[in-house]
Amino acid sequence: MPDIKLICFDLDDTLWSTKQVMMEAEKQAFALLSQRASIIAEHYDMMSLFQARLKKWKLLTADQPQLKYQVSQLRRQSLALVLQDHDFNQAEAEQLSDEIFQCFMHWRHKPVYFEHTEETLAQLSEQYQLAAITNGNACSKRLGLDKYFTLHISAEDLGVGKPEREPFEHTLKHFNVKAEEALHIGDNPSDDVWGAQQAGLHTIWYNPKNKPWEESEYTASLEVDQLNKIPAAVERLQANLQMKS
Repeated sequence: MPDIKLICFDLDDTLWSTKQVMMEAEKQAFALLSQRASIIAEHYDMMSLFQARLKKWKLLTADQPQLKYQVSQLRRQSLALVLQDHDFNQAEAEQLSDEIFQCFMHWRHKPVYFEHTEETLAQLSEQYQLAAITNGNACSKRLGLDKYFTLHISAEDLGVGKPEREPFEHTLKHFNVKAEEALHIGDNPSDDVWGAQQAGLHTIWYNPKNKPWEESEYTASLEVDQLNKIPAAVERLQANLQMKS
């Protein structure tokens, strides 16, 4: 079997808590919106505004299915539609929505990394090519993680996301490596494990809460509960592959 040459990482809930960073970003964005549009603060708290936006989000994706992976566009447009329900004209709503989105994205890129994140990425990057594959709108360059990841693939840019094969195949093509020479690591059994395996990659399930594996049709190559266990897991996977060759 070929050696592992490429390691791909999911971002949200693999390198940081999505809930934690998103809640802070939502809080800061709502605070700014309340200053810019007092009528919104009169009608909504943060959570009820989220629900109102979610209804608009669902309407937008029902009418335009191609927007499914365009989470930034959906966030801006859904808020603009809510604003238009409160007597903002379209231009005013879009301008304010864009300002609020920029605030949200500023805080979106201030995650608290899980323990050992950067030391693990630094260690792996000395031996392997690293790539980030995400369905979210966090940018590894904006986070300063491009010193480890030489490629960042987002569902927004590609127009399709995990668990479809395209993000993985696009990454393999970029690095000119075969699927059996690549490994994907992530927390989501469907998006990260099943998706990567459909494209032929090896997989490591990141399972920090030690949840039981519930899928009967497939399973990850290996499992870790801490990021600093990944280098040893990769070596173990490599040894297993060499034994089979």
